Amino acid sequence: MALPKKCPLCSAEINMQEVVTSHVYGDNEGNRSFYHCKKCDVRYQYPGLTQEEERQLYTAEFESFMAGRAGVSGGWEVANDHVSANEKTRHRRMKYIESFLTDSCDILEVGCSSGFMLWPLVKSGYQCSGIEPSGVFSEYVRERKLDVYESVNRLQKAKPHASYDIIMHFFVLEHISNPVSFLREQLKLLKSGGKIIFEIPNAADPLYSVYDIQGFERFYWSIAHPWYFSEDSLRYLLDQLDCSYEVLLDQRYDLSNHMIWARDGKPGGMEFFTDKLSIELENGYKQALINTGKCDTLIGIISKN
Repeated sequence: MALPKKCPLCSAEINMQEVVTSHVYGDNEGNRSFYHCKKCDVRYQYPGLTQEEERQLYTAEFESFMAGRAGVSGGWEVANDHVSANEKTRHRRMKYIESFLTDSCDILEVGCSSGFMLWPLVKSGYQCSGIEPSGVFSEYVRERKLDVYESVNRLQKAKPHASYDIIMHFFVLEHISNPVSFLREQLKLLKSGGKIIFEIPNAADPLYSVYDIQGFERFYWSIAHPWYFSEDSLRYLLDQLDCSYEVLLDQRYDLSNHMIWARDGKPGGMEFFTDKLSIELENGYKQALINTGKCDTLIGIISKN
């Protein structure tokens, strides 16, 4: 097994690195592991994907890869289904986005997938653009006349003077091999006073950190993710930007989902028991996880001075 010489985020030496798991979902060759840096608290994949492996995954395989993880309910194989499947997700995210919307916002979403976050904003009169490398989703959003580009570089070539009030991305940063450069590139596109708003998985996910469900452990650590950040390691990352920021906590998955994981060892249990447990109990459970920090989602909000 190949061993890292130092942490790729904080450069801590090998004696500060420990193996988290050698079970990497999607690693058919079985030569990768995830490590934990005890200095900055980040979890990272080593060895990482090559540039060609990344290109192949995101341009040709990503929807089928995600469909295998999420099942048919995620809508990953049909763009219209993906929009419908994520309507509740859109509403949850808008709770922390809407306070930053002004009457004339220019908005860029990096990794816009089917555009489910952007369509209602376009209908409300906001100027919206998207970045989407996926062939399936990018064709769909272009057909619906969304201003979308394969990469930030393509956007900059097409619109060299473009700048934005809000740049947002959801479950993208953990896919990026160099997250500091990724965020700095976005800061250059941000207007003064603008915000970068993003979501990522929290390495303190309770299915891993509290319940230690083995089926989840084999599912969670994905070949598509170079990184898994905790609140501490995310703050370490954002400190490199020399910008003001805040980190918020959220919980996407409910008690029903966790009970199905505990019972069956697989995903797919959202709202399965809600009619018996009550929505109040489901919401209370989510809030309790947020209060303890053992929740599944981190939200970063970066401000450009």
